[in-house]
Amino acid sequence: MKDDDFNNLQDEFFNSRKLEAIGVLAGGIAHDFNNLLFVIMGNINMAQLKVGRDHDAQRHLVEAEKACLRAKDLTQKFVTFSSGGGPVKCRLALQTLVSSVADLVLSVSMPPWEMKAAEGLWEVEADENQMRQVFAGLLENAGESMTRGGHISISAENVVIDRPGAQGGELNEGRYVKVSIADEGVGIPEENMASIFDPYFSTKYRGSQKGMGFGLAIAHSVIKKHAGRITVESIAGKGTTVSVLIPAVVQRAESFPPARRCSTSPRKRILAMEDEEMPRELIQTMLEHLGYEVVTALEGWQAVELYAESLDCGRGYDAVILDLAVKMGMDGKHAMNKIRYLNPKVRAIVSSGYSSETIMAEYGDCGFCGVLKKPYDLEALKIAMDQALS
Repeated sequence: MKDDDFNNLQDEFFNSRKLEAIGVLAGGIAHDFNNLLFVIMGNINMAQLKVGRDHDAQRHLVEAEKACLRAKDLTQKFVTFSSGGGPVKCRLALQTLVSSVADLVLSVSMPPWEMKAAEGLWEVEADENQMRQVFAGLLENAGESMTRGGHISISAENVVIDRPGAQGGELNEGRYVKVSIADEGVGIPEENMASIFDPYFSTKYRGSQKGMGFGLAIAHSVIKKHAGRITVESIAGKGTTVSVLIPAVVQRAESFPPARRCSTSPRKRILAMEDEEMPRELIQTMLEHLGYEVVTALEGWQAVELYAESLDCGRGYDAVILDLAVKMGMDGKHAMNKIRYLNPKVRAIVSSGYSSETIMAEYGDCGFCGVLKKPYDLEALKIAMDQALS
C-alpha cells in the first residue's frame, strides 16, 4: 500500500471514530428531546380540537405547532447524524432525486447548474428522505460558496469497484453509482480540510444560519450507513468537488401492495407500553379520542403480563404499541419477542424517539407491522392504527 493511501485510510479511521463518539451523544439528546416534543405536539393537537377553528387561541396554537415542526426537523438531523437513524430503504433513481433537489435548492437567486448523467445509470436502494437531506445540504454549500458567480456541475455515472482500497477507501467490491457536485466557489483552505466533517464547523459567517452547520457531518453519516463513501476535493480560490458513491441495486426488490386502510372501531382494545409518565398519559388520551379502549403499561414485563392475562380471560388486545427504549425494565424489542410467543399473529407497532438499533428501519423483521417515530401527531397515530388493524 502506498504511503498516501495509508495516510488517507488512517485519516478516515480517526475521523470516523470522532464522528461516532459525537453521534452517540447526538442520539441521546435526540431521544430525550423527541419525547418532550411528542408531549408538546400532542397536547397542541388535543387543544386545537377542544377550542374549535374560530377560537382566538387557534392562531397561537398553529404558530406553536409550526415551531414544534421546525424543532422536529432539527432533532431529525441529530438522529440522522447519530449512530441510530438507520435508513429505511427503497429503490431510487438518483438522477431523478438529485435533479428534483437541485430544482428546489438552487432557485433563481442561486448560481445556474447543469446535470449530466450516464446512459443506463443504475438504481440504488436507499432512504429517500435521508438522500434528499444529503444532496440538499451539498447543493446549498455549493451555491453559497459562489459569491463571485460561476456555475455548478452535477454528474452521475456507474462505477465498478473490483479491488479493496479502490477509490481511496475501504469500499466493498461491487457496483456503485457516483454523483459528483463541482462548484466554482471560494474553495476550502488546506488547513481546514481535516475539520470539514465536524458538526457545526464552517468557514463562513453564519448570521441568521448560526447553528445550522450540520450539512457535511450528516452527509458523511448517511452515506456511511448506506455502505458508501463521500470525498471532498478543493482548491482555495478555485472551487470544490464533492463525490458520493452509493451501492447500486444488485437485484430487483420485491414490491408489496400498500396496506389497506380501515376505519377505527370504538371497541378495539389497545395495549400501549411507555415508560415516561407524560408521553404515556398523552398516548392514552390520543387513542381514546380516536375511539379505542386503552390499557397502558410502564415497561415490557408489565406489558407481557397484561397481554397474557387478556388471553386467559378471552378478551385479547387488537393491537399493541411498544416503546423501544426504556430507562428501567424490559424494552419493546424483548417484550415483542415474548408477546409473539404468546400470539404469533399479534399486531404490534414499535415507537421511539431514537434507537441505536436497526429496528425502526427494519421493524418488519422483528414482527412489527408499523412504526411511529416520535414526535408524531394525532393524524400519524390514526394512520398507523388504521394500517395495523387492517
